[in-house]
Amino acid sequence: MGLTRACGWLALSSLIAAEAQTTTTTTQASAASASFVYVSDDGCVQNEVVVFANRATAASAKAPGTTAEVTYSRYRYDFCEDSDLGTDMGTTARPIFSGDLNRASLNATIGGHTPTGSVVTVSLVLIWEGKGRVTRQVRRPQNARAGGSEHLSRNAVVSGTMDGEDISDEMVGASLHTTRKTVSR
Repeated sequence: MGLTRACGWLALSSLIAAEAQTTTTTTQASAASASFVYVSDDGCVQNEVVVFANRATAASAKAPGTTAEVTYSRYRYDFCEDSDLGTDMGTTARPIFSGDLNRASLNATIGGHTPTGSVVTVSLVLIWEGKGRVTRQVRRPQNARAGGSEHLSRNAVVSGTMDGEDISDEMVGASLHTTRKTVSR
């Protein structure tokens, strides 16, 4: 009976140790996207802009941390000179960005480049306000221990400026997103 009890405790201890070695990482991400078109103050240059901002926080015993990034792309055409000014684009990993499905805000200066390699700097100050209903998607892997993910999204209205130009009435589309993903190993 003593040997049976000892084997039982050994098996239970092994199970507890195996469970303790299982690591779980939960990533919570908030993102906002916007596309808008505005014309420069002189009425000549039309700007078509796409902005994507993302902030992810990983909760793990091994590597907790937060990352953020903003990416933009801007196509420009000068109607006064009938000239294609090309597309400039850039990204920064140091934006001031926060948000959820109700409201998000961004304040960033981004160094970008044109197709010819010229340096461009843009300044974005944007506010997203969530509108309408929330869409929810849940994904579960076949192995229940492997975790899962939940993705929520919602349309939004954006106000603010790009390089000092008010884009509040120039919105084409905008949305807010949150994702929560859990991975167990």
